[in-house]
Amino acid sequence: MLAATATIAAAAPPAAPDPLLAPYAAPKLLARLPDGRRINLVCMGHGSPTVIMTAGLGDWSAAWRKVQGEIAADTRVCAWDRAGFGFSDPSPAPQDLAHTTADLEQALKAAGIAGPYVVAGHSLGGYESLLFADRHRGEVAGMVLVDPSVPGQSRMFAARAPRLKAYVDGLSAQAIDGIRSCVDKLKSKADAHACLDYPPDYPPDLKRAMTPYDLDPARGVTEISLYASFDKATDMVVDPARTYGDMPLVVLSALGVRADLPPGAPPEAMAEMDGFLDALIHDRDTMAALSTRGVNRRIEGTSHYIQMIKPEVVIAAIREVVGEARASAAR
Repeated sequence: MLAATATIAAAAPPAAPDPLLAPYAAPKLLARLPDGRRINLVCMGHGSPTVIMTAGLGDWSAAWRKVQGEIAADTRVCAWDRAGFGFSDPSPAPQDLAHTTADLEQALKAAGIAGPYVVAGHSLGGYESLLFADRHRGEVAGMVLVDPSVPGQSRMFAARAPRLKAYVDGLSAQAIDGIRSCVDKLKSKADAHACLDYPPDYPPDLKRAMTPYDLDPARGVTEISLYASFDKATDMVVDPARTYGDMPLVVLSALGVRADLPPGAPPEAMAEMDGFLDALIHDRDTMAALSTRGVNRRIEGTSHYIQMIKPEVVIAAIREVVGEARASAAR
């Protein structure tokens, strides 16, 4: 995602409970992995190819709530929760890109969800989408990347915007410290419920369902591992030899609205923001060029969460890629 760990650009949540969260208010398809853990998948619709949706860092399947139901009218679509998020079990393994992508692979196998696939990833979810496509090239028929993190992003960030990266890394460290503090409280059972802080658009039934999961300290440990692995993930996904031939590929890049940072961001850090965002756009052009049919579309009037701010753009891109994948299969 745009930040090394913590979200620095998000849509403002509505004040009232969001009815679109209803399908995500309980565990759905719990795929049991070989080690006994369960990964939650929320699947809707019927048809082929199956769209696999991967959320950004710190998010879970509900991040797709404005998109998934619309896509389900056209084909089968499954969003999944990484270990320790949503309704998936925590994991004792390091939550680097290799492990999170392996969880996705094993969950799809255990659930009997076969290809062909169209993979759709937001932010950090673009990394799992890339790595999954690399490992299953014959089964991935298309790709949509929504304001994705780019390969080598941490090194590029440090080179193009060192002050901004230092500031964002500080925010990320604060977020990790906050989770670690909650883990300690959960282990000691000291005021544990004070750590439960849900967005105001979460309906009461969703909060009740998630509370037992969030009171497990192992969940916080898993989340910390994912956040701390971001810089490593940006390097793990670098592959100069990567190519996707003529696979339908659409990249959507936020344009026209600068990323949001907390009030009081240092001016010297903010002065580097435009240069960093320009570099991201350039690198996303390179990602689109992985396919001869790839395109990087600049989306005006939105920030990082395009699927929340302009869901119609994401819906149209996924439908376009699904249609092209079906046409290719027919030929």
